[in-house]
Amino acid sequence: MAVLATVSLGTGSAIAASKATKPVTIQFWNYWDGGNGQALSKLVAEFNKKNPGVIVKPVTFPWGDLLPKLQASIASGTTPALAATDIAWMANMNRSGKLVDLGAALGGIKKATNGIYPQLLTYGLYKGKLQSLPASTNNLSLFYNKDLFRKAGLNPNKPPKTWSEMRAAAIAISNLGNGIQGMEIYVQPGEGLTWQFQPYLWQSGAGFLNKANTAPTFNSAAGRSALQFLVDLINVDHAATAGQWGAFDKGQAGMRIDGSWMVGGYRENAPFEFGTAMLPIPDGGVHATNMGGEQIMAFKGKAASQSAAVKFIRWFTSAPIQARWDVATNFMPISDAVANSKVILKHIADEPALKAFINQQKYAKARPAIATYPAVSDAFSKALEPAFYGTVSVAEAMANADAAVRKALKSN
Repeated sequence: MAVLATVSLGTGSAIAASKATKPVTIQFWNYWDGGNGQALSKLVAEFNKKNPGVIVKPVTFPWGDLLPKLQASIASGTTPALAATDIAWMANMNRSGKLVDLGAALGGIKKATNGIYPQLLTYGLYKGKLQSLPASTNNLSLFYNKDLFRKAGLNPNKPPKTWSEMRAAAIAISNLGNGIQGMEIYVQPGEGLTWQFQPYLWQSGAGFLNKANTAPTFNSAAGRSALQFLVDLINVDHAATAGQWGAFDKGQAGMRIDGSWMVGGYRENAPFEFGTAMLPIPDGGVHATNMGGEQIMAFKGKAASQSAAVKFIRWFTSAPIQARWDVATNFMPISDAVANSKVILKHIADEPALKAFINQQKYAKARPAIATYPAVSDAFSKALEPAFYGTVSVAEAMANADAAVRKALKSN
């Protein structure tokens, strides 16, 4: 019996030891694909190697699928331990009641957010708690094809600064013929259309929603002028084609607005010389661009999983890791500590196309951080789309959008 007891105790100890050393595996839901996904995988592999007690597994969904997946997991109680989402979705995440209080988990809000730009924290602060941290940020600037500028007789080192100059350049480039577009405009319904159009609204002096986020403000003379500018490029100047997207990538369009994450891809793969510039503005207008980015958060769950998720967030949002993440993805720094790091300063010197984005970051505006924003954006974009095809007037499209957005604001 003594022998059996000894054997039994020894086996139990082995099992206990095995359980004690078994690493915690957690899923990290995100939508970073392509080069961004590869960069994330490398960093996660590094974290896993340095933290043998934790295995983080990235799970990547298409951008449009991630929010419904998260909402379904919240409803069913099957949330992942970690997720990074579009900042526009944070209102939905914050009110879920499922997010870990990162302020408490990381030694207080002040310590957890030390040095991070305040505007980026507006998405994670909810009812006095810090429920997420910025994982990245970015904005929209103008990309232009220097080769097409030369062919059209334009100075490739003087990109347009105003809407009038941009319109003239688009017409000149489209006159080259052979299907070449002067400018590429995103008109597919969804957040992509809204995200691309909002800077034109703000530059013209129009708003999107009121300060309380309870009513639309875009259906004004200034707002209609912004939409009219793009509609005329398509239907009057014939310098752009509604429904096409991708021509710029192939060297078949002179300009388009896009984010800093495209710089690396164009530098490696674009079949033309490209340049970047701050977004052109209307005469008498103001600089404005859209602020994008992702927030990273941990979901409540088993203590070990929750602890592992918080540990990863602390590591991923640290300045040294963020600097490397930005270099790999061309996202913008989330803090001065990142922006002024040697890694970032060298990166900017090596890639001058990033300067436009960095100079423009101070003009970046946040989209409304409200739970109904996805519905608002969807309604807004669907109402605007027909105007680009010329099937409704600008006035009708904006009036329809106004009504649709008011309805969407009451949907939740």
